[in-house]
Amino acid sequence: MTTVTVNEITNTVVVTTPGPAGPSGAAASMARGQCSKMTDGTISIATQGAYVTTGLTATLDASTANGMVLGTDDSFGLKNDSGATKLFRVYGSIDATDGNNSTLGVKLAKNGVAIDATECRAFTGSGAQEAKLVTSWMVELDSEDEVSLFIANHSGTSDLVLKRGRLVASEIFA
Repeated sequence: MTTVTVNEITNTVVVTTPGPAGPSGAAASMARGQCSKMTDGTISIATQGAYVTTGLTATLDASTANGMVLGTDDSFGLKNDSGATKLFRVYGSIDATDGNNSTLGVKLAKNGVAIDATECRAFTGSGAQEAKLVTSWMVELDSEDEVSLFIANHSGTSDLVLKRGRLVASEIFA
């Protein structure tokens, strides 16, 4: 239904015709992607406190992806393949354990380089309870850049067991 609004004070007329339901225009073409791993995976830790890639492969949610694909340098990452530089809000989380009472950390990484400002730490409890690690940040990605999750064991060199992990990137307009 078309709406016509007349403002006699400013002597203007505004005609509004609603478009189709759902995203349209710029919102319909915003780049976005999400990937996850919902089964156990072992992450090798060689150095205490060193942030490393998970070394695991996530599954891309192809039904929601637009302008992003699974990372090629880090298969637990997302790659901007939109052909343009874009600003993304990136959310990442990992549930992991290494045994008892350890401090684990997570960071986002851009093209294999950890972003220190995104660090989050959490403790595993006794009885191999899982640490819940979450981070979020705005990251500018050029075409073909990747964003991924890095993890560290700050209490030792025990390998970690990823229980669940996810990474979500949504384009935002600056």
